[in-house]
Amino acid sequence: MRQGLIGGGVLAVLWFLCGWVPYFLYSAGGSLATLAQLVPSPMGHGVFGSPVLWAILMHILMAVALVAGFALLASRLAAGSTAFAAGWLAAILTAFGIGAALDLGSFFSWVGAFGIRGAAGTMGAASMTTWWAVLVGWIPALVWVRFGRTLDSDSARSRLRSGSTAVASLIAVVALIGLPLAAAGGDNAIQEQLREDQAAAQEAADPEGAAAPDPSAPGEPVPTAAPSADPSADGTCTSDSTTIMAPAPDAATGHRGQSLLLVNVSEEPCVVDGYPDVAYGDQNGHLLDVSVEHGRSFMAEDPGATPITLQPGESASAVIGWDANSVHGQLAARSLWIAVLPGQERVSWDISLDIISGATVHVTAWQAAVPPGS
Repeated sequence: MRQGLIGGGVLAVLWFLCGWVPYFLYSAGGSLATLAQLVPSPMGHGVFGSPVLWAILMHILMAVALVAGFALLASRLAAGSTAFAAGWLAAILTAFGIGAALDLGSFFSWVGAFGIRGAAGTMGAASMTTWWAVLVGWIPALVWVRFGRTLDSDSARSRLRSGSTAVASLIAVVALIGLPLAAAGGDNAIQEQLREDQAAAQEAADPEGAAAPDPSAPGEPVPTAAPSADPSADGTCTSDSTTIMAPAPDAATGHRGQSLLLVNVSEEPCVVDGYPDVAYGDQNGHLLDVSVEHGRSFMAEDPGATPITLQPGESASAVIGWDANSVHGQLAARSLWIAVLPGQERVSWDISLDIISGATVHVTAWQAAVPPGS
């Protein structure tokens, strides 16, 4: 068991190293953000976006599950000359267990709001963590084999080993159960904080900052669909076959980014190829004069338009990025209007954003969704 704990410790170190290095590279931007794509990461963006205490709790639970899970599985699977393969498999199964626990938590968190297919579109942690372990799991397996395994037939040592196995099993199970609960708690905390921040900003900015609503102000209503010269091909994803999620935006110093998630909620596959159609309404309900450009922003790289087939329940993502603006005395974005592609019917949300008349936002193309974070 001691050797298994050492191997599990190595697995945990690799887990956090591969998770944090891409995060810092993405944060640096530029060519370093491109380099980050070469580093396999088992950790989603949600781990980094949670409040500090929740994020620390998730890290602790992950570390416990990795160490205890590897030690338990490696000792159970090992048999003679297959020790290395057993260690590698133990790393893969441990990583899969963590991803599966997070996926189940995400599914049950969203199923009430978006149904089974919509909630299924938020999953994907298990495939990410498993693939990561396939790539790097041989390292803790090699360390485990290097330290060797204790094979002692003494009954007292056997009872001790049996007791250690039971304790490791209990600890691993508790950690796996706690992970999705901690993830949900962190998400609820950040959403509540964002709602409080937005409410405070709305109360402080709109009456005294942004221009007050003026029912007599000139302007045109936000069109329910943008004009498009390209008719939709058969099998194209539409508002009838999909749902669009637009959670609260992320923020960096002087920059903003809002992720979009497109989920196929129909019974048939559909294809999305291009950029989402985005528009904004001001506090008077009129179309806000905002320049929407396709391409990268400080918050996200643009992969370029490419056809993506979404099977039922699968999802695609895109990111809207912009620079922070002062809304003092300005017409500002108070509603967000989005369609899958130009020419299709838009859906809308009431939302308070620091996007003002004359601002420019950058929108990335739809791409196959990767669980926050990666």
